[in-house]
This record gives sequence, C-alpha cells and structure tokens, in this order.
Amino acid sequence: TQFCMKLALSASFPVAYGGLDGRVIYIDVESKFSSKRVIEMGLKSFPEVFHLKGMAQEMAGRILVLRPTSLSDFTESIQELKDSILQNQVKLLVIDSVTALLSGENKQGDQRQHQLGWHISFLKSLAEFSRIPIVVTNQVRSQNRDETSHYSFQGKVKDEFQEHARTYDSHLVAALGINWAHAVTIRLVLEAKSGQRIIKVAKSPMSPPLAFPFDITSAGISLLSDDGTELKGPGINTIHARGHSDMINFHGD
Repeated sequence: TQFCMKLALSASFPVAYGGLDGRVIYIDVESKFSSKRVIEMGLKSFPEVFHLKGMAQEMAGRILVLRPTSLSDFTESIQELKDSILQNQVKLLVIDSVTALLSGENKQGDQRQHQLGWHISFLKSLAEFSRIPIVVTNQVRSQNRDETSHYSFQGKVKDEFQEHARTYDSHLVAALGINWAHAVTIRLVLEAKSGQRIIKVAKSPMSPPLAFPFDITSAGISLLSDDGTELKGPGINTIHARGHSDMINFHGD
C-alpha cells in the first residue's frame, strides 16, 4: 500500500518533477488509502512543490479513490472505467488488493483463479487500450510441501525438489496462485529477509531479475541503491517475511 500511494502521488505530479501530470484512479479494496499519508509523502519528497499555496490539495484531489465492497461491485466499477480514463486524463490505475475482493467468497485454489479469469483479461485489454500502467497488488500465503503448483524451475527434478523441500515450506507464495502470478507483464516482489527490506523485479520484458534494498520513511518507499543485484534460480520468485517487525520508519529522512 505504501508503494501504491507513492506511485499515485508521482503520477499526479507535473512532468517537470518526474510525474505524469495526470489523474489517478485508486481502487482501495482494503480501505488502507490515506490522503494524509500521501500529503506527508509529498511534503517530504517534493517540498518545493507541496509548500506552494494550494498545491497539496490539488495533488491529492487528482487521486480518485473508489472502495468496492464486493467482487460484483468491483466488476461494475472497472467496466465503467474505460470512458472515464480517456475523458479525465487518467495516467494510472491502482487496485489494492485483488485478493481482498475474494475474502468473503468462500472459494479456494482453482475456483478463485477461475473466478478472476475475466478480470485478468479485462484489465490487460484496458491497459492496452488506454496505454496506461495498471498496478495490481496481491497478497501472500504459506506454501506447503504437498502443493503441486510450482514455478517453472521447481519440481522438474525429483532429487532437486526433495533437497529444497524444507526451504520451500518456509516460503510464501502469491495468494491467487501461479496463473495469476504469470498473467501480469511485470511482477514485483516485496519481501523482508534478515532484517532488510527488498523489492525484486521477478518478471519483466525489459529487465533481468534484480533485487533492490529499500526503506520506508515519511517520504514513502525509497531505494537504498540504484544498482540492483542480479538474481538466479529459486531466489527470483521465493518470498521471505523474516525480521520485519519494524517495517515502517516514519522518523527517517
């Protein structure tokens, strides 16, 4: 959510400051969006802009927040977006998160993936039609040893799988399954390992798999280095959540 709010803020900023100078539609399924937090990020990240009279309100006003209460409500909302995106100069669509839409649907595994099949296709076509990025967040769940859905590099050789089985048991996987994980064009994984926060480019047509350390401060998510570490093998898609008790540090600069 911190990542999504920073993206929304950046997209609303003037081009001269690295933004897209447009509007943002933010579908806030979990009611975690905070306009106060967005303004705080702006004041810390772009003080020369946000201290101008009325600028904070103008930037925040460019972000339209929708809060669907069910999957059917969400479906209706995105069907109405196509015309709105073109008419209102929308430059970014954020959905945070898709998993929460199914929390009350009482369906598991393949049923969940099948239920969202239409939404995957529609969002991909909407991105191509409108030529804007669509950012969709997923949640994670524990992976157990009996699961049969693995990434392409997992489980091909029985001995290799047995050797790493205990390691996989401790990992998390995308909550909506492998089909949803592969449906996106670019997949970013945010994880915590050994007390360090890491954002990984796990899938991209423009970049090799890379890992970047980051921190969360009052200015939002900030990379600690512009030089990513290249990833290979299982490390590309595995997700760790260890040593992250102090995930957000609002006292940092």
